Amino acid sequence: MIGHLPEHAAAFMELFARLEHAMRRNGYARNDRHVAFVDWRRFANELGGEFFAYIVSSQKAETLVVEPPRVYYRGRGLQPNVQTPIINVVQLFERGVRQVRNNIVHGEKYVDLATERDDALVTQAHWVLQQAIARHPRAHAILARYEPMT
Repeated sequence: MIGHLPEHAAAFMELFARLEHAMRRNGYARNDRHVAFVDWRRFANELGGEFFAYIVSSQKAETLVVEPPRVYYRGRGLQPNVQTPIINVVQLFERGVRQVRNNIVHGEKYVDLATERDDALVTQAHWVLQQAIARHPRAHAILARYEPMT
């Protein structure tokens, strides 16, 4: 367990961190920033619309797609009150998977008692990430070069 995180959230965070580390070192850093942010848009586009269709039709990430995680705004709390559904593969990673990670790292998940929604978002984001690694043309090979964190 990573600090206060439940096991499923720690497993998601470990996989996310390993993938981001591997991607940054294998040509997936954004060119428009001096800081080496991962280019999730490129990664998502390489997976394509078929991947998004697979995720949606599986119904294994329904909460993540239909009511994605909200963003915390200073002085306004989590916004918007009602999220609009994710409609494409880029949003799946930028508004879905990556935002779940951000909400964990920046303290919006698992600070207080978790809700069923919190657990569903984390579990579903983890599953999407696993599916992406298995189906992306380079992700599995890139990730295989880096040992799991211990």
